[in-house]
Amino acid sequence: MRKKYRPQLFLLALFLLFWLPLSQVAAANPPNPGDVLINEYVANSGVTEWVELVNTTASDLDISGYYIDDIANGGGSPKQIPANTIIPANGFYVMEFQNFLNNGGDDVRFLDSSQAVLDSTSYSSATAEYSWYRYPDGGTWSGVESDAPTKGASNSGTGDTPWVPGTFEIRVFDVEQGDSQLIIFPSGFTILIDVREASWNTGAGAAYIAQKIQAITGGSTIDVGVLSHLHLDHIGYAGYGGFWGLMENEGITFNKIIDRDSGVWVDGSGGGAADGLCDPDLEIVWHNAGTQSGTARNWLCYATNPANSNIYPIREIAQLYSTTQIDPPDANAVVEIVQVDADGVVMADGVTPLQGDHTNDSTPPSENDYSIALKIRYGQIDYATAGDSDGEYNTSQFGYTYNDVESVLAPRFGVVDVMRANHHGSGHSTSQTYVDALNPDASLISCGSNTFGHPAQAVLDRLLLTGDVYLTNLCDTTRNYGASVIVDGDIILRSTDGVNYTINGTAYVASDPPPPPGAYDVSDILVNEVMPRPSSGNPEWIELYNPTPQDIDISGAWIDDIANGGGSPKQIPSGTIISAGGYWTMDTSRFFNNSGDDARLLMPDGATVVDSYSYGNSSVNKSWYRTPDGGAWSPTMGTPTKGAANN
Repeated sequence: MRKKYRPQLFLLALFLLFWLPLSQVAAANPPNPGDVLINEYVANSGVTEWVELVNTTASDLDISGYYIDDIANGGGSPKQIPANTIIPANGFYVMEFQNFLNNGGDDVRFLDSSQAVLDSTSYSSATAEYSWYRYPDGGTWSGVESDAPTKGASNSGTGDTPWVPGTFEIRVFDVEQGDSQLIIFPSGFTILIDVREASWNTGAGAAYIAQKIQAITGGSTIDVGVLSHLHLDHIGYAGYGGFWGLMENEGITFNKIIDRDSGVWVDGSGGGAADGLCDPDLEIVWHNAGTQSGTARNWLCYATNPANSNIYPIREIAQLYSTTQIDPPDANAVVEIVQVDADGVVMADGVTPLQGDHTNDSTPPSENDYSIALKIRYGQIDYATAGDSDGEYNTSQFGYTYNDVESVLAPRFGVVDVMRANHHGSGHSTSQTYVDALNPDASLISCGSNTFGHPAQAVLDRLLLTGDVYLTNLCDTTRNYGASVIVDGDIILRSTDGVNYTINGTAYVASDPPPPPGAYDVSDILVNEVMPRPSSGNPEWIELYNPTPQDIDISGAWIDDIANGGGSPKQIPSGTIISAGGYWTMDTSRFFNNSGDDARLLMPDGATVVDSYSYGNSSVNKSWYRTPDGGAWSPTMGTPTKGAANN
């Protein structure tokens, strides 16, 4: 018997089908403390202010009847979240309003239905249409505002592209009117030069740089931190931000800090009390300094106090001409300290050295003139950076002197591929003499909106006549920037081979300047590969390598095995030249021992050893070799690459 159709049951089924999801949503639980957080907000807007909440849990939560508020017991009345407001799992809720949050500073609070505080944050100022935000969502509050708010969506943090292993990078960060640079070698070895703060009592710069370090490197450790000199826009103020903020507040660790020998805290000196507490106004004993400030004094109170375990054990004074104090493990990588503490610089009288304590001079030298300068080389790419070094003699209206550091720096740097303009492109720096000596293909300027006239028009003009110019920002708006590239962000140099590189996408090729005649000779040649045990009927051989940029005549030099034993030395024929970066091989027979021997290159005198390698028992048709060419010897034998690059 056919069953009767019952429309009431069909309607009930439809009702249940559509009603059940709504009932499940309506049954969403209210949040526990910490489940929903203030995630982002715009407090200054000509369109609409807004506050974004984030649900940090995997469950939908009901925030009906909760409140968004500003400062407690002041400002506007709390704004209630409408009934039936569900914030989805890991999702967002945004409330919009107008004229609620103060532009000059306020609190932002999230309250429950009884107006108890569940989450709160505060700010001291708000830029129009910028947002304060957490990164990642629900994480730490950023120390700087974002110019690209992500209303109702996941926060993007700094937006930095992560470093790719095997890539050499120089990143000149856009920190407005200040400096901060991150250098990363292909191995991942990192150097952070300077951390800008905008004012003495802020750590926003440190918070921003910490986020960038983590976003770019994927970690929180920097191999070497370098303080170019002791000014606020380069190192921040100890106790608030800058390098202090990175180490003490932001969780960034350093393996080494390179500082200059400006002075030291001596407890009880200068009339201070010998109480184990540093008095920055009395107890600093200056070593190499002119103008000095609270920034410098408080830094020395921090950095030279043995009780400060995050800095004191890892701080080193920069060693002039050292190529090992900052020592990346990469082949073909060199970091040389070419200036510190105004070495070799004299005052306008041509006699008085800048080195020493000039803090009591009537017109002391500028702190800028004590900047640390580094020549950074990877492959054939040479980069010059020298803090705020000056390039002229002059007297400031503020009672200090500019001194010509660049005349000393220029021959120490020589020709480079890329140069960071000194002192943000100041008219007191980056002189014609300096630019002519370094002759860069590209110059980089870190600056922001300022009243100092940075960059100077004369500096822009001379740099544009020499090569390309990149600026982090449009700085002094009265300048004629010509063909300069205004990045409006970070300036980024990248290379994977040490020869070809890009700056913000524009391609360049590094070129070493031609060496002077006779700059290199046989003493620069290396034993690069040895084949001591070939299969029957094939020759043994030894390969020499020329690591220099100049062809070298090796006529008359000798190939030998173990000293005072084995076969007689074999002389290299006359007219034998190894090209720059090239190879030369000599075949031998029954010369090298299979079970172990030496392979030596001797000068034409037949006695002076240029290079040698001792090896052990050898396999058939395998070679002992350096990797890469001219690098460390491999501990195991490999496939021969006679007369070619080693694998």
